[in-house]
Amino acid sequence: MSKNLTTRHSEGQGAEEQSGLTRRDFAAAAAGGLAVGALVSKPVQLAAQTGAAAPVKVPLDLAEWSYFWVGVERAELASGTYVNGKQMYVESWIPAQVRHPYPIVLVHGGGGQGLDWMGTPDGRPGWATYLAQEGYRVYVVDRPGHGRAPLHPMLHGAFPAQAGTLENISGRFTPPNPTATAKPLPFQHFHNQWVGEGTVGSKDLDQFVASQGGSYVAVGGPPAAPGAPNPAQAATAVIAHTAWRERGAMLLDKIGAAIIMTHSAGGPFGWLVAEIRPNLVKGIIAIEGGGQPFGGANMWGMSTIPVAYDPPVSDPMELKLVDVPSPEEGVAPYRLQAEPARKLKNLQNIPIVLVTSEGSFASPGNPGGAAYFKQAGCQAEELRLAKLGIHGNGHMMMVERNNRQVLQPILEWMSAKVEKGAKVEPARPSETAVKTADAGIFWVGTEHKKMSYGTILRGQMFVQYLIPQQVRSPYPIVLVHGGGGSMLHYMGVDGKAGWAHYYLRAGYPVYLVDRPGHGRAPYHPDALGPIGAHPSYATVTADFMRGAKTPNKQWPGTGNVGDPLLDQFQAGQNAAPQDNVMAHGLWASRGAELLDKIGPAIIQVHSAGGPFGYLVANERPKLVKGIINVEGGGAAFQGQNLWGLVDVPAVFDPPVSDPKELVTKEVIGANGQPYKLQADGNVRKLKNLQGTPIVYVTAERSGRDGEGHVAFLKQAGCDAENLTLKSRGILGNGHFMMLENNRKQVFDVLDGWIKQKVKA
Repeated sequence: MSKNLTTRHSEGQGAEEQSGLTRRDFAAAAAGGLAVGALVSKPVQLAAQTGAAAPVKVPLDLAEWSYFWVGVERAELASGTYVNGKQMYVESWIPAQVRHPYPIVLVHGGGGQGLDWMGTPDGRPGWATYLAQEGYRVYVVDRPGHGRAPLHPMLHGAFPAQAGTLENISGRFTPPNPTATAKPLPFQHFHNQWVGEGTVGSKDLDQFVASQGGSYVAVGGPPAAPGAPNPAQAATAVIAHTAWRERGAMLLDKIGAAIIMTHSAGGPFGWLVAEIRPNLVKGIIAIEGGGQPFGGANMWGMSTIPVAYDPPVSDPMELKLVDVPSPEEGVAPYRLQAEPARKLKNLQNIPIVLVTSEGSFASPGNPGGAAYFKQAGCQAEELRLAKLGIHGNGHMMMVERNNRQVLQPILEWMSAKVEKGAKVEPARPSETAVKTADAGIFWVGTEHKKMSYGTILRGQMFVQYLIPQQVRSPYPIVLVHGGGGSMLHYMGVDGKAGWAHYYLRAGYPVYLVDRPGHGRAPYHPDALGPIGAHPSYATVTADFMRGAKTPNKQWPGTGNVGDPLLDQFQAGQNAAPQDNVMAHGLWASRGAELLDKIGPAIIQVHSAGGPFGYLVANERPKLVKGIINVEGGGAAFQGQNLWGLVDVPAVFDPPVSDPKELVTKEVIGANGQPYKLQADGNVRKLKNLQGTPIVYVTAERSGRDGEGHVAFLKQAGCDAENLTLKSRGILGNGHFMMLENNRKQVFDVLDGWIKQKVKA
């Protein structure tokens, strides 16, 4: 019990608890129709698996559900132009009825991402949902190097030598148990609010760990003496924390004055941003984050990077310090300034609260942090849940059984200390408004892989779902992104509605996925093998440029490097695994597991994600009710597509045990280009796709052609058709038609096809 708070935090989440340094930042510095009840059976199933009570539905009335990036910068390398990796992702949830004057910015902890605020391991609402329901404008952040902000070793340094293990996280964020490797600290024995068992092998732990895996670099060793500054840690932390400060300031410049709520290793974010935007930070809530004053890498007090003191300080060594003995059992000694203490010039008028739970490795509290801010002239206080009668929580209190109860005193604190007298501005009208009867997140495919260093997750796929208030489609729609993208491709790129919004308004339950290793699904080579080439601007500009030989007339920007909308698109692009066969096997099993959870569905795919629909239909023919293929997958028997349109075994009739049994012939298409079909006299049918209507959609200006693709499907006995937008009078589109000016017009064609072809 003699360990100081900073040490406990480093034990809880690894090196980044001390530095927050991402590899990306490191590189940048160095170079970077069912009944509604049936449709939402998924969270009920999760609750049953974890032993928790069945979660309530999550109705939302949002004036805006969208996203944007701040701090997108380009890196010019010999191999091309890339996003340098310091960008920060922001998802906006703006209620139709705003009842509070300031929005809340939610900043996650060490190895996590914005999902830490968006749901729980047993499928219940997270704090982002509760805050939106309370009438707060909510902005959920993925810090650089985490979540949707992609990583590639070419720019950002090697992957960590080891992926995060279940054994390491169990017992740190879940209650002490025999499967955990960490020795519990004394207060962790009070931890009883976790949503399940929290053991290696439990579904609740899988659902939690699936989102963890932020990229970071190990930093310098321990300080010379307990509580002493660590120059090696400070030298590396400054890179990441400077990026946080800059991106946080950009965010507030965009959205206006806000309250910042942080967690764990993300703790410093609030006061870092307040340092350069003091008039825009109206309150700071640190949930077990920030460490101790002048401990670890906090050479400037509670900051690793320079802050403005009064009288001024040009070097942290000018700050004269005194040791404060342990004020209570379980709290280590800490350091404060010697009197007369300098004041934190830019934080004087900003209320700050440090929140601590009863059963965490950070328990029982952080009196040193509060004392430091008070001494420096700030309005700071501690909020210990146990003293308020809220017992049994651990470090991840925002996802635990009583997470709404935990949030209540924080709401009361904001009301009393931050909001009084401030004017409430109504929500602005937005194309991205949505109304849901239920919404949430979950993971499928949380497969365990044994490594010499522990058990890791392999190939998990992220799912975010929204159920409309009035379901008018007999089946939900599953939206699957293309090659280097994520579900963001269906959410627009210019702050306007995307196909996800249109489907929801048309009465479809919407399930958006991030395929394994993309978007919110973390990548590590031990799980997914070597990573492919990092997407450069050159890989996509041909699909967007308006000045090309066959220009894209519908892209809302210029399509050239320097186009801000192209920056917004490219910021979320990430590389795919090199092993395409392995990846397609994951798509098949993860897609099958998704439909096992949600029931029959229509699958829409795009670009390199094209095989997903066929792969899942091959596994679950009775559950795939229709496939919309938007320029995905190419023609048959091309590249690795040895089994026709997929590169893993498909069920043919008569059966095929080896793809060499599929004899092919060459056919010259209407455009003069050759493609392959099965040879006459050797035609086999795709047995599991026979009853599934399929449409292949092509745009006028993309350069793609679905003739060979559809010809193979028809030859294999499928109900397939080739739908060109030009034949419907829709002109000028490129490959990313779901992001272009006339995206609603294109959607109407898809919606019409479903209504015509997909029957209940």
